[in-house]
Amino acid sequence: MTILGNALLRGERVYFNRITRDDLPAMARMWADIDYIRHLMRRPAYPVTLEEMEAWYKEMSDEHAPPSFAIRTTDGDQFIGVCAFKDLRWASRHTFFWIGIGVREMQGRGYGADSLRVLLKYAFLEMNLNCVGLEVMGYNERAIGLYRKVGFQHDGSVRAYVYRDGAYYDMLYMSMVRDEWEARYGVDARRASLPQS
Repeated sequence: MTILGNALLRGERVYFNRITRDDLPAMARMWADIDYIRHLMRRPAYPVTLEEMEAWYKEMSDEHAPPSFAIRTTDGDQFIGVCAFKDLRWASRHTFFWIGIGVREMQGRGYGADSLRVLLKYAFLEMNLNCVGLEVMGYNERAIGLYRKVGFQHDGSVRAYVYRDGAYYDMLYMSMVRDEWEARYGVDARRASLPQS
């Protein structure tokens, strides 16, 4: 059996590496985009400053923090987004994550789907998790469609959880368990990336 090596964090269009201090200005610009924040976060949307981003970076750099990654293009090495695990439950081998492609011209071009496949590969083959879950606002139809395309299943909803522009929206919970991932993608550590679905 071949150990995966660098291919563990590489897909067909993106690769993951550590977020660096040099990435913070680009991240702050992404998080100053209210439309981006309203699709990523459930809290009231407000721009994030570079100083706030530096505080987040310090917190995420702690050795006990769940893994977080910069998403970069394999073609051109461009920083286009971030993903991070959260709420890790080692006893049940379960985690949630969040992900965002923050460069507008890169959205809707397949980078998100490829990033999700890399994230799942890391979660199941490196972290030895059994279930990977996410939360998504009911109005974020593009993200919901993407998660379904990659193989996430709808687990349930919390009704009227998010307030936006005078209306309440449900928070959807979706997940994928390892058996579903293996059935969909197979487990072949010799391949550099998972196949397209």
